[in-house]
Amino acid sequence: MTGPHSPPVPGRLGGRTGLVTGAARGIGRAVARRLAQEGARLVLLDLEGAGVEDTAHAIRASGGEAIAFAADVSQRADVRRALDHARQAGFAPVQMLVNNAAWGRPAPFLEIRDEDWQRMLSVNLTGVFVVAQEVAADMVANGGGRIVNVASLAAHTANSHQAAYAASKGGVVAMSRVMAFELAPHGILVNAVSPGPIDTELAARMLTPAARAAREQRIPQGRLGQPEEVAAAIAFLLCDDASYINGTVLVIDGGLVGAGIRAE
Repeated sequence: MTGPHSPPVPGRLGGRTGLVTGAARGIGRAVARRLAQEGARLVLLDLEGAGVEDTAHAIRASGGEAIAFAADVSQRADVRRALDHARQAGFAPVQMLVNNAAWGRPAPFLEIRDEDWQRMLSVNLTGVFVVAQEVAADMVANGGGRIVNVASLAAHTANSHQAAYAASKGGVVAMSRVMAFELAPHGILVNAVSPGPIDTELAARMLTPAARAAREQRIPQGRLGQPEEVAAAIAFLLCDDASYINGTVLVIDGGLVGAGIRAE
């Protein structure tokens, strides 16, 4: 079962350039398509070069503007190279940033491998830091901007087999609040979103069928969310209607965190 989500507002983000990481698939792809539908020109990054180019191609085929780069967001040289190429292509300055790139591999706490721990921190937390720092420097020089960091419900709740993922996303939440505090005087608003169970390939890897069914039973809306529903919320945080929202963490979970015990 799918649910409705607010339709794009044509032109709401017109004339603005945005950068979306992790745009090859899932939430990142949905965000890219949503922002393009609202008029944004987009720079798309993902480690998966073919996938992110496919997203950019789909946007261009629909009449939008997008360029794609294969980049490891945890590597500053990669990020700087992509931003330099974007400037040369006329996609500058970046006024909106959506830090979405993430990687996860569930494992019991006592079985988490060092390499998996390091990769989750590197992509999910260091990657947000590196991209935000590089883009925010340009935003300061150009009068401001908007940043939305994608965290996770795992940053707020204790879920089995997600210690490393939760640690990385908890760091995103904490860093986002400090970024909002420090960058506001420069005209930069920083918020985070924490999606709950969303029907993506990453969720499919991290939730067994039994875990998915159990989660759906606990969600008041009775279903997993769709990537487009997260994209709609992010588009709102980037638009002018959200001009006095800063340092907020928006939980998008169908009511899961607030759910109690349903009377029979």
